[in-house]
Amino acid sequence: MRAQILTMMVCALLCLCPSVFADTESSQEADAIQLLQLAQQYLQTHGVEASIVEFNRLDSPFNVKSAINPYGDMYLFTLDSKGYQRVHGKNPKIRNKVMLEMRDIDGIYLIKLMVEACFNSKDGKGWVEYRWPHPITKTVQKKRGYVEKVKDADFCIGTGIYL
Repeated sequence: MRAQILTMMVCALLCLCPSVFADTESSQEADAIQLLQLAQQYLQTHGVEASIVEFNRLDSPFNVKSAINPYGDMYLFTLDSKGYQRVHGKNPKIRNKVMLEMRDIDGIYLIKLMVEACFNSKDGKGWVEYRWPHPITKTVQKKRGYVEKVKDADFCIGTGIYL
């Protein structure tokens, strides 16, 4: 009888709270938008140069599991209209390079699409879907990159979520 009650309680918990038992939880669209709002505030408060230093730190709260990045699966990057990336919060090899021709595993020119979303859209922001290695699991997964134009600057800031 005791075993049956325990089994029923575990089943109920699994049904009511499946995320507690998930292998990995991940950030959602609202989390990405909020992270970029915080990055935009940081830029306005600290200026571009200090922000670039902070956003490039591999241990920055913007790039690792933290109060503002609760699953640690998001990181910041920047793009100008030519695809130049001054910031990449996970891969220092990409920093200070033009990455316009970068493609995902399916051949999608993700940087070109992000530049279009940022510089050619009415709102100066947008989402781009592609496949990319997950920073924690290292497996290639569907990803939605989100970019926004930085106020009074000639570049965009971005992050992404894994689907």
